Amino acid sequence: MSNNKVVKFRRRRNINIGIIIFIIILVYIAINVYIYLTKEHITIYEVQAGTNAIDNNLTGLILREEEVAYTNKAGYISYHQKDGSRVAKNAAIYSIDDNREIFDILKASDNSLDITDADIDEVKHEIRGFIKSFSNDNYTKVYSFKENIESTAIDIVSKSMMRYGQAIQDETGLSYAYQLVSTNKSGIVTYYIDSFEDVKPDHVTIDMFNQENYQRTSLRISDMVTAQSPVYKIITSELWSIVVPLTDELYEMIHDKDRISFTVLKDDFTITADLSFLKKGSDYFARLDMDKNMAKYINERYLDIELNIQKEEGLKIPKSAIVEKDFYLVPLEFFTEGGDSNNIGLSLGTFDDRTGEVSYIFVPTDIYYKDDTYAYVDARLFNPGDWIFSTQDDKRFEIRNKSSLLGVYNVNTGYAVFKRIEILYEGLDYYIVKKNTSNGLAQYDHIALDGSKAVEQAIIY
Repeated sequence: MSNNKVVKFRRRRNINIGIIIFIIILVYIAINVYIYLTKEHITIYEVQAGTNAIDNNLTGLILREEEVAYTNKAGYISYHQKDGSRVAKNAAIYSIDDNREIFDILKASDNSLDITDADIDEVKHEIRGFIKSFSNDNYTKVYSFKENIESTAIDIVSKSMMRYGQAIQDETGLSYAYQLVSTNKSGIVTYYIDSFEDVKPDHVTIDMFNQENYQRTSLRISDMVTAQSPVYKIITSELWSIVVPLTDELYEMIHDKDRISFTVLKDDFTITADLSFLKKGSDYFARLDMDKNMAKYINERYLDIELNIQKEEGLKIPKSAIVEKDFYLVPLEFFTEGGDSNNIGLSLGTFDDRTGEVSYIFVPTDIYYKDDTYAYVDARLFNPGDWIFSTQDDKRFEIRNKSSLLGVYNVNTGYAVFKRIEILYEGLDYYIVKKNTSNGLAQYDHIALDGSKAVEQAIIY
């Protein structure tokens, strides 16, 4: 009986297509994840309408050439000049009486003082001015009104004393011993002090604009004054300044100007002033210098104003999105339509070195910008030294000269496309650009927030 032998055959391996497809997909996913994790990502910004309008309502500090005058004796003051009036050198400003007997007689008399029509008009003027300017947001004007009315009343009484003092002296035999005091300078007289008389524009600090600490003292009082007391103040020059604090953004808007107009909010009065700037630490100040209208605001130390700055409206673009791109300059006369399409482009000539013949290739070309002579075309479409030809005549033009345009990369379609911009205004970290420009941006367009990271025509998603 012969031995039986069992021969083992290798089992044939079958290719599993499913596993292969799975591995391919896995590798593809891994590659894409790696690319996604390692590539620079582009942040998208949605274009919105914008304006350079900012809060340009400011409170300014008024500074003038002011000198305070002091009395050399004690007594009761009677003023002879209206607050805010212009006086000449040696004009009588006030009189001082070392007793109050005649004043007390006038005060106790049953006879009313004569009030002229001019006195009544003056009181009415103060009341109308208060009503016009009063606001619940600025209640301090009530105290200024009270002070002005009191000064007006004292002025009326002082004038009555001058009119009746001599008659009472003759009737009673009382001494009406007053000294008439004149000014040794010409200027505009006023009757308050506030410790800002010696402050110069260069000495202004941000703390001076805190009106909660502001103290104003009226000099027109009916009480007896001591020797060396301040009695009036005289403004000796028509030159005056308003100093206003500026935000960084407001400084950027006006730092290149040397003159500016502003409107005084209390009376809607517009003034044009010379403009200069001060910097104290990190604080910017604007100094507005004028030589007119000083007397109009003689009793103001703080003045609410609005700087008249041109308002620009357009599209607001972050500065980081702006790029500069080079273009070839091509005369407008060389542009034509394609033979089998309505596309605008250029006829590019190529030379055959062997035969010397010229063949023409139509190159569709977008015009990014044009002036009266040249159009700006994408520099990637041509090489320096390329020749283009006119289809109307035998003219030819060598492509060589370049110029640049500012723009951003529009990514609405998923890849970066350059769009030209026209800047209307520059802020601290943004531009306001013109709307509805040719080959430009529209509101709600999506652009690359960092233009330096975008690659033209490259897919960004």
